[in-house]
Amino acid sequence: MPITKFTLFALLLQLFIAGAVFADQADTWPKKAQAAIVLTYDDAMDSQLDTALPQLNRAGLRATFYISPVSENLMTRLDEWRQADAQGHELANHMLHHPCRKSRQNDWVQDAYDLNTYSLSRYVNEIKMANKFLFAIDGKTARTFAYTCGHTRVEKNTQVIEALKPLFLAARAVSSDGLNDPAKLDYFKIRSQDAAGRSGAQLISMAEVAKQKNQLLVFLFHGVGAGHLSVSVEAHQALVDYLKKNTAAYWVTTLKQAVIYNKSRLQP
Repeated sequence: MPITKFTLFALLLQLFIAGAVFADQADTWPKKAQAAIVLTYDDAMDSQLDTALPQLNRAGLRATFYISPVSENLMTRLDEWRQADAQGHELANHMLHHPCRKSRQNDWVQDAYDLNTYSLSRYVNEIKMANKFLFAIDGKTARTFAYTCGHTRVEKNTQVIEALKPLFLAARAVSSDGLNDPAKLDYFKIRSQDAAGRSGAQLISMAEVAKQKNQLLVFLFHGVGAGHLSVSVEAHQALVDYLKKNTAAYWVTTLKQAVIYNKSRLQP
């Protein structure tokens, strides 16, 4: 069938659009990486200092640690957390007392720290106090936040998100997956993938999906080989090894740096 001028024009237009999309994707992340990966760790747990942090440092990867200042771990191992900051990891805010909304599923929540009884002002004041503790550790004022238990409401079902915006660069939520489209990123509802109980192969598969979609993937870890909601030492190491081996494909960074970069990239 002969190629008409219209057909040729349509083909050229499709090639132009495909090329523009490819060029845009190639410029999404630093050094033309195909995805950004953020590893986050909650609750300042011993296994994070004993296992996760050494694995990360050996691989040259940086991560974000969400800390509640009243954690016993923070009090007894303060110098190690200061060292983590000096190594380039982000120490981020996870409130002072880690309050959550008490429910049948969350019956472990102490009555004193039940978000159902928190006023918005109490919630914000507790966050500000946690920021002061963190400033005393690392001397930094710009950081990110993680909603405790993923909860974003206090008494009378009051939403807290707007109150956080003057205090943080961004906030990490809890979701069914951790994929985030950088062009449509909601900085105060950043999605995260819970890694608890996952195998190394499963974690790597999630990273590969992010690479295919050119997106930001945020992992949520608690214990690594020990402690609550843990992932095995082997699974964590497998993911770290994979990311180290594929540094050209993945930009592994802190949530703070990912947000700063994405905001600057999208500025007109």
